[in-house]
Amino acid sequence: MADLHSARHYSEIYDSKERFENLARKFSERFGSPADFYVRAPGRVNLIGEHIDYCGFPVLPISIQQDVVIAGRTHNETRDITINNVDDSFPEFSCNIRKIEISEVQWYSYVLAGYLGIAKRINTLPPGLQVMVDGSVPMSAGLSSSSALVCASALLATLVLKDKSLSREQIAELCAKSERYVGTEGGGMDQAISFLGVKGKAQLINFNPVRCEPVTLPDSVTFVVSNCLVNKWKADGTDFNNRVAECRLGCKVLGCKLGSDWRSITTYHHLMTSREMTPGQLHQNALQHLHSHPYSKQEIMEILGCSEEEFSTIIGRSNNKQFKLFDRADHVAGEAARVAQFHKLCADGNPNAEELGALIDASHLSLKDKYNVSIDELDTLTQICREAGALGSRLVGAGFGGCTISMLPKSMEKKFIQEVYEKYYAPRNLKFEECHGRHIFPTSPGHGACLLEGL
Repeated sequence: MADLHSARHYSEIYDSKERFENLARKFSERFGSPADFYVRAPGRVNLIGEHIDYCGFPVLPISIQQDVVIAGRTHNETRDITINNVDDSFPEFSCNIRKIEISEVQWYSYVLAGYLGIAKRINTLPPGLQVMVDGSVPMSAGLSSSSALVCASALLATLVLKDKSLSREQIAELCAKSERYVGTEGGGMDQAISFLGVKGKAQLINFNPVRCEPVTLPDSVTFVVSNCLVNKWKADGTDFNNRVAECRLGCKVLGCKLGSDWRSITTYHHLMTSREMTPGQLHQNALQHLHSHPYSKQEIMEILGCSEEEFSTIIGRSNNKQFKLFDRADHVAGEAARVAQFHKLCADGNPNAEELGALIDASHLSLKDKYNVSIDELDTLTQICREAGALGSRLVGAGFGGCTISMLPKSMEKKFIQEVYEKYYAPRNLKFEECHGRHIFPTSPGHGACLLEGL
């Protein structure tokens, strides 16, 4: 895999230079000089393994062609960081670069978060920084637009601050921690695939520490992303962080029931490995020792024998009053097993695409019924996708809106897109030209984050 600061010529990734000519022009118009650096970080689609990265389990995503590109220039006129977007609907932001604070979440907060993650590593006086952002990852769609922005900003910061000591794995872990500045308690998948993506390959990503294994997908299939048109902003801090808290509590309660030191247990994967269990055995223990009705705060505190202060530390940013530990554990253990089976089928060579599709469908059903992160629009859209010929279709990302990912035979791509348009988008009074390439589009594994040259 290429070094973090290895540059790629833009023509290796993009068919046209028009986007960058616009970015360069906008940068020069706003700041009066050309940019010194261009960096990009892609969004992602997780093929299978949803909501289990923060539980420590492997996931199997691809990096996509849609990305965030940042043009940047250092200067010594002031010690300010000024952040602009080629889309004028996003407001400009400026502050002293040594006094960055993220008190409320705005679009530029993700740029600040990525920069802070690098700046806090080193003790040097930073120069002023001028930034112009251009993004093609649909926002609030479950394709990791926010993490792509954090990753691109962090990569730019390593250039600005001359920090060349990080590997791709290390900066991915750092970016996952940096995103907590904006209130997201994620597990690291989005940042890992953004930096570790390889053209033409999916990646099996393991955590603690981050490491990856390329996965060859069947030649006979393609993947199509479809947006249900309901936006969900992960950093609004409610549903997503509540699921994280339920998993933190669940692994500790289950660990306590099994006789482990619950304070030392951090994730379900940690509990599984510490007790030398398989995912299947973890699943059986969860079904046996956790009751199916929701737990109250008081009941969990009594089981663990913990104080209210300890309890608050465990749940972090969650505002839950009731905790569905059984259902969440049921999904996590089942999804971990599905990832392992998906990977095994691909690794064995010439996998049966229908078997892979069945795993994708099972993932959606679990996310709907056990993790409760689907909505009617996502369920309707996945069903339409199956009827249009998808071998498997499921929600992708945090859920509560956003996109689906469907796997289908390559030969059916054009017919599939047309049929999904007619059944889902046309009834919503959208023209095909509005949807194709924006709300519904094919995708394939692309390059990971990199510097761009030739611009």
